[in-house]
Amino acid sequence: MQIIFGIIAIILAFIYGCLASLFGFLFPNYAPKAEIRENLDMNIKSYYIEFHEDTHGGFHGDGEEIIIFRPNQEQIQKIEAEWQKTPIDFGIAPLIFPENEYNGLELTKYIPRTEGFWFYKNRNDALYSYNFSFAFFDGEKVYYYELDT
Repeated sequence: MQIIFGIIAIILAFIYGCLASLFGFLFPNYAPKAEIRENLDMNIKSYYIEFHEDTHGGFHGDGEEIIIFRPNQEQIQKIEAEWQKTPIDFGIAPLIFPENEYNGLELTKYIPRTEGFWFYKNRNDALYSYNFSFAFFDGEKVYYYELDT
């Protein structure tokens, strides 16, 4: 009986993996748009996304994600009205621009250190991990960064 349940579990996991891969192939920009909508409260079109890299998929979904997109005029007004103006808070800056060597997606090579507006959302549900979203607007592009550990 345990063997049958094991085989059924393997078959279901395989089917789930196939469906997830098919969904990712058919809708390649679905996830980034959903995360921007959820964490920044913005709807963006796929063609506004200039760069997307995601390393999520590790243990419990650990990973990093960078999305670079150009906001429309309405979104720029929202950013300027609701986000913080630089400088970035001294408690948040070390998370975004660490002083030591960075081994992940090398966030500092994507996000410029210029004047602009920034947004930080702590999505942490545990005391021993980092789960946050950070976005920076330099007047032209939004650089969205998400870390889940």
